[in-house]
Amino acid sequence: MNVPRRTIAETLTASQRAFISLPDAAPVEPANGCEPSAPDLSHPSVQADKHTVSVPRPGPRRLDSPKRAAVPSKRPEPLRSVTLRLRASVADALRRASIQRSLDYIEPFSQQAIVETAVRDWLRNAGYSMAD
Repeated sequence: MNVPRRTIAETLTASQRAFISLPDAAPVEPANGCEPSAPDLSHPSVQADKHTVSVPRPGPRRLDSPKRAAVPSKRPEPLRSVTLRLRASVADALRRASIQRSLDYIEPFSQQAIVETAVRDWLRNAGYSMAD
């Protein structure tokens, strides 16, 4: 059961065509003489038989701050996964501190960095040696 292919302009209603002004373009001819394949809809520019429709894609949003950019993010040694459980009140306070420090651009601001700093300081004060 072969269904004839339709152009994008043929699939749109009159109101949709009025909303989108499609440019007149030359038909796309396949280079090898075969029948054209289905358009790649994942690509931002979709080519049909007579028209090209460009779909804008939003770029990534970046929040740059001079304070965050100035802080080096080097880790002298690889991270090792440690699983532990915290009381709900401690986890909530850690989350609030992380969000507030992030909004104020104060290092350390991630939950990972806050916990690592606190445990490292506790280990040093308790007399345990650590490789720096």
